[in-house]
Amino acid sequence: MGKDSPVAKALLVLVILASLNLLGTRFFHRWDLTEDHEFTLNPATDRVLGRLDDVVNIKAYFSRELPSYFATLDRQVKDLLDEYVAHGGDKVKVQFLDPASDPAVAQAVQMMGIPKLQFSQFKSERAEVVNGYMGIAVEYEDKNEVIPVVQSVDRLEYDLTAAIVKVMSEPKTVGIATAGDSSVPDDLKQLEKLLRRQYVTRVVNLETGPVPDKVTTLVVRDMPGLSDQALYRIDQFLMRGGRLLVFTGSVDVNLSTLQAWDRPSKLAPLLRSYGVELEKGMVVDAQAPMVSFDVGFFLPLSVRYPWFPQVMGDGLSRSNPVTSDMKTLVLPWVSPLKPVPVDTAVGGSVQVEELARSSRHSYVRRAPYDLSPRSRLAAPPAGSQPVLLAAALTGRFPSRWQDDVPVPGDSLGTADRGPKVSSETQIVVVGSPYFVQDRFLGQFPSNGVFLANAVDWMTLGQDLISIRSRGAVDRPLREVDEHKRSWLKMLAMIPVPILVVLFGLVRARVRRARRRRYAETLGGGVA
Repeated sequence: MGKDSPVAKALLVLVILASLNLLGTRFFHRWDLTEDHEFTLNPATDRVLGRLDDVVNIKAYFSRELPSYFATLDRQVKDLLDEYVAHGGDKVKVQFLDPASDPAVAQAVQMMGIPKLQFSQFKSERAEVVNGYMGIAVEYEDKNEVIPVVQSVDRLEYDLTAAIVKVMSEPKTVGIATAGDSSVPDDLKQLEKLLRRQYVTRVVNLETGPVPDKVTTLVVRDMPGLSDQALYRIDQFLMRGGRLLVFTGSVDVNLSTLQAWDRPSKLAPLLRSYGVELEKGMVVDAQAPMVSFDVGFFLPLSVRYPWFPQVMGDGLSRSNPVTSDMKTLVLPWVSPLKPVPVDTAVGGSVQVEELARSSRHSYVRRAPYDLSPRSRLAAPPAGSQPVLLAAALTGRFPSRWQDDVPVPGDSLGTADRGPKVSSETQIVVVGSPYFVQDRFLGQFPSNGVFLANAVDWMTLGQDLISIRSRGAVDRPLREVDEHKRSWLKMLAMIPVPILVVLFGLVRARVRRARRRRYAETLGGGVA
């Protein structure tokens, strides 16, 4: 058998393929061509894995017999966990277990909080119910965290990395401020649920006492019932280094009738002393989302609603991690903000960073307000500029109360009050108290991402922000004026008839050439 024989060539190809396969198992690499590298571990996950000083065990409890619509899920989960092993080295151990095959394992996972699920599937032309498990447990030293149900891998990297961060560190407490309530208000249940994914949440009744020491970040929504005592307790929480996430506005809106009127904000004096002023009015922006309204007996009315500015592109800060990876943000009934200087005589020093600005098609509307979805608003006045809607404040904040305090008889009286200027800390301010309500967090998923990013930035740093933001992609169409829209329509229509004509000319020419060749061939044969 010579070296040029087909068999020798085939053997040589097999040897080359086997060698490449062996090298591939030793030196694994993938190219991720998606825009946001959706199939590559985020650098934040790398940083978290790099801080491991002991082995983290990731146990995936997946049943082997799952319905066909979950046929590829376990493979996708395995691929992702392989990435964790590749990046974490010997500090990450992964196991796949089927609780259905071992009663002891099934009992253990149910005690962890991983439920037995029931699935419907069609088999042999009849429907039947099967049981199964699709959960993951993360164990580190003597602590563990559970992802009860994994239905997709869209946000699995965030959930896994968040679980690892949780078991590596003591849980942080985030407070939800109220003015007299001892439980979370009904319209903030979604907020509490979102925060519970990563933090211990605690209701802080500002009317009964100071903010507890365990609270690291306090979420405050502007409420009419806030007393001066409650405001003082917010101030003193900030003075001792606490972080604030504030949602405020200068206009009240009746959600049932869509009537609106100006009102003085309880939080405005505090914020003014911290470096940002809440201005009167609401921002109207032609760059707005489609919003559905119930109009009685008729079908829901869906219109572009300019009272909900939609911030995207260069309207979002690319330097702050809260918004750097976000695509869009919707702010319902939002009032404008303006940076102001702070009192430097007591050591105050604050840097204000713009997180979100309206588009160049926006302006501030003063009372009276017509919030009807059917109303037509005037075009922006000449010279209108983008308006600040959300800001991040960092630095040393001067206390609103430099002398007397409004808490007579309280444990935080004049003698026991804290410092008159805070240590280095952070505040995030959004000019809309409606932003944080359940209906808007559910309607605009990116708003929940912003909220969680802001809390993470102030409480944990930057580790989880970029991972979470990756899953919240909304790509609204860019608004164009009527003139440009007409040209785009024309450009979209013209190529089709031109291509048809060109195709006909080419086809006619080919047919003529073919007939000419036939004529020449037949003519030559006769001769």
